[in-house]
Amino acid sequence: MRPAPPALPFPKPVVVLVEDDSALSGVIRTILEKEKFSVALARDLNEAIWVLRRVLAQKLPTITIVEFSPPVRMGADIISFIRGHQDLRRSPVLAISDQSDPEVRIEALENGADDFLEKPFGTREFLARIRMLARSYFEKAASSIPDVALTLGSLAIDSAKREILLQDKEVRLTRLEFRILHFLAIHHGRILSKEEILTALWGEGEPVSDELLKVHISAIRRKLGDTGRDSRFIETVRGFGYRLRKTLQD
Repeated sequence: MRPAPPALPFPKPVVVLVEDDSALSGVIRTILEKEKFSVALARDLNEAIWVLRRVLAQKLPTITIVEFSPPVRMGADIISFIRGHQDLRRSPVLAISDQSDPEVRIEALENGADDFLEKPFGTREFLARIRMLARSYFEKAASSIPDVALTLGSLAIDSAKREILLQDKEVRLTRLEFRILHFLAIHHGRILSKEEILTALWGEGEPVSDELLKVHISAIRRKLGDTGRDSRFIETVRGFGYRLRKTLQD
């Protein structure tokens, strides 16, 4: 018998599950409720918005699981609603899909999902992803990481205010994108290995790939307008990791 995973050291968030397959919704709901998560179901965009607002009105933390199957827009529209809402935009989103095309995974992450899981998926992996997102939702781990106020040319990072400014205009990052940039900023000028970043932000033993980190770094660069051949801000050190440049002349 496998040992039970350690209990989460904080109240579990409500899981909002947006899935139009009622049979699959029932299975996922059963799995989550066995782990003592509260689950709220929605079948489409309108129901999802209503459920999210109801949960928000109760001041409950949330994780949203959303079906993401292009060309249908529902998943992308729900993620857009979450990321555009002042009180929801940093809440975790897990995109699930029955499409195996890597471009679908990349599209989901670039649209603002924190993680992606292809259907059909195993119960253990699914719960591991949910626990990862639940831990990262709370700032318990981040509280041990110092705040930083840093200016690098036209880029200003103030983690105490949770504010990123580029040419004095706010740059909206997802919660995980913010944490990645924050971690790089704390160590700006130092090359950080992929393993060091993954361990610091996701924890030991979590099923997180280098590719997921790469996609999030790409999204940060795109939002910073840092997509040219020579990166102004985030440098890739081939075969090792990343660093936030100490100066623009590095």
